[in-house]
Amino acid sequence: MLPLQAMTSPALRTVITLCIVDPQAHLLEITVEVATTTGAALPSSLTFFMPVWTPGSYLVREYARHIEGMTAQAGAMSLTIRKPRKNAWIVVPNGNSSLTLSYRLYANELTVRTNHVDESHAYWNAAATYVVPEAFVEEFIVQVQMPSTWAIATPLPQTTPEAPFPCFRASSLDELMDSPFECGPMQPHTFDVLGHPHELWVWSNPPTSGIDWPKVITDTRRIIETEAALLTAGSNAELAVPYERYCFLWHVSPRGRGGLEHASSCTLLTSPDLFQTRSGYLTVLSLVAHEFFHLWNVKRIRPAGLSPYRYQEENYTSLLWWFEGGTSYYDWLILRRAGLCTAREYLEHLATEFARLYDTPGALVQSLTDASFDAWIKAYRPDENSLNSTVSYYLKGELVCALIDLEIRNQTKGKKSLDDVLRHLWWNYGQRDVAVPESAMVSIFEAATGTHLAPLFARWIDSTAPLDADPLLATVGLLFTQHAPRGTKSSLGVRIRRTAGRTFIERVYRGGAAARAGFDKDDEIIAIAHKRLDGESLASLLRNVSAGQEIEILACRDGQTFTRLVVLDPPRRTEGSITLQDKINTTQLQQLQAWLGDDALDSLR
Repeated sequence: MLPLQAMTSPALRTVITLCIVDPQAHLLEITVEVATTTGAALPSSLTFFMPVWTPGSYLVREYARHIEGMTAQAGAMSLTIRKPRKNAWIVVPNGNSSLTLSYRLYANELTVRTNHVDESHAYWNAAATYVVPEAFVEEFIVQVQMPSTWAIATPLPQTTPEAPFPCFRASSLDELMDSPFECGPMQPHTFDVLGHPHELWVWSNPPTSGIDWPKVITDTRRIIETEAALLTAGSNAELAVPYERYCFLWHVSPRGRGGLEHASSCTLLTSPDLFQTRSGYLTVLSLVAHEFFHLWNVKRIRPAGLSPYRYQEENYTSLLWWFEGGTSYYDWLILRRAGLCTAREYLEHLATEFARLYDTPGALVQSLTDASFDAWIKAYRPDENSLNSTVSYYLKGELVCALIDLEIRNQTKGKKSLDDVLRHLWWNYGQRDVAVPESAMVSIFEAATGTHLAPLFARWIDSTAPLDADPLLATVGLLFTQHAPRGTKSSLGVRIRRTAGRTFIERVYRGGAAARAGFDKDDEIIAIAHKRLDGESLASLLRNVSAGQEIEILACRDGQTFTRLVVLDPPRRTEGSITLQDKINTTQLQQLQAWLGDDALDSLR
């Protein structure tokens, strides 16, 4: 719902100009020019606001904290500004038909959902950048002043220049907020898929050198075609994608990893090291598949809790287990269907995910429904207790969707699958621009497949009951085995991080050996059983120590050393594998091949 002011004020036209004048100081200078479309006087007061979050990243990030030096003018006249809320400004136009708001924005946070400006490029997300009127805006024009040698990448269409620098048009607030910008000395990699132009833009920083971008494009094309085929299969529609043009904005840096989806673009941030190995490259491709899949699943098939977007407050939904977890299930499955990974590689990934979930105590504390709803206060704010009290709706959601897919295939003897649920959601909700009711997912799954799934939803999604993968994996002739790392005889009951050659406790398992001895997050482990760690890993020093044995640990907290006697736990089973059963019958083989391809059996033998 629009604010009251938006419903009662005349329509406005807004021109936002961004100037990259001091990139080394990480600053953008921004002006927002507002005028009525009729030339009439502006309202007696006009409220501007800045979003507090960006769709796809469910955390109030207080973007307004980066604003400096807000002023307002009408011609040469300075206008009064009053701040009624943390992210809002009221301006008195004094009878003028237009005014200009000016401010500086600090941009030095390299993530896919924030802003980063330096001498090599400028990247910004709309929600983290723009201050806009609460009143209805008929159109937004974005103008960019930048070095003459730089290029601009954005999904917004370019419009007739109103200044001697590039201009882009957004026809609504949602389109404006959904359109990131990447600027820098770069050239696009362009390619067509299914009759639509696609652009791949890369931040031209040193880590990108040596990456085989033509191969990335070839594999991206296969991902696009495979996902489009999935959504249109079984219908009379031609193979198609729901956009006119699509932009991939790539950031390669050791400083982070992540992706953020938009309706006709995505931003991808990944480490250069991942391009150096087969497993790392598959992780990169799964990120591409994940963010591209979102252009259907969450950008167009949208839960009622996110419809419409309210940019100044939390938007609650209990369905992130599907919109993120389901997307996580499909990202690697898409790689398998596109022939980009083998069935063995896919199952190795799935086994790793099962092992991670089973080694997360919080999975027995927080349900998927609660994890989805509480994303705003828990998912993006992990602390030392998160391991013990929460579960990831990405991780558990992926595995629940995998098992529900197998259950659907089993109940229908292979005639239906989770694909039918996805297509039902697309044709009945996404394509019709109808929000998915928060309480309707069970009935939607059952209606799309003709199955009875309510008991599974109650057990795996709405409660904290443990997942039992074995019966459903058995329907396709597979067996999951969970085990400790080879050679491990005991566990300290911690997760650690290594920093500059030093070992620190990152997480403490509740009730585990370290917790019983009084260790805490950020304690530095110096020596175990009178042996200094130095270059040795914690695991190597514990390799010959059995569970139940008492050892002395020298540690440091707040600059003070201390010792603790610790009785070690049995080794934690942090690894897993999925293998073929000793005997697999014809029905199991057919179900396995329908799920993972005709070559699945050969890949697994």
